[in-house]
Amino acid sequence: MDEYIKQSIERRKNAIGATYEVSAEMQKKIDALFGEIEKLGAKCKDVGDFEAQLAASPLNQKYLDLFTEVATNSQAKATAPKIDKSGIAKMVAGGTALGVAESALDQAINNVVPTRAAVSQEVTDAVRKTPVLGDVMDVVEKAGYVAHLGKLFGRKREKGQ
Repeated sequence: MDEYIKQSIERRKNAIGATYEVSAEMQKKIDALFGEIEKLGAKCKDVGDFEAQLAASPLNQKYLDLFTEVATNSQAKATAPKIDKSGIAKMVAGGTALGVAESALDQAINNVVPTRAAVSQEVTDAVRKTPVLGDVMDVVEKAGYVAHLGKLFGRKREKGQ
């Protein structure tokens, strides 16, 4: 799993655990939900993809509901650290930007580097434009077509006899 995805999940988990005293029953709910979130994270290629999929997933609402349940039913820790919202925002924005940049790079590579089929077609087109080679290529293709037809009709004649 991507390191930034792990950090994103851990920060969400720590936002609950570092702020509230939770019962053993509540901890089971937390662990179960984060197990599902980690499965989603394992399927994602980067943190931008993860954040987008989590936002669209029912897991996001489950997380918000769980956080609300913990906040209303649990005691706040006396030494609860302040949640560094700017740190979370920087991490998410950085991961998202990295995901967008990687996608743009992949697209640029695909646009620049020709596929094998494109190279083959270019060579074929160049050969066709060459005066003698183009004629030879046409004759070879027509001969191949005639041979194919001969095989088809030859089989039918053999069966009909």
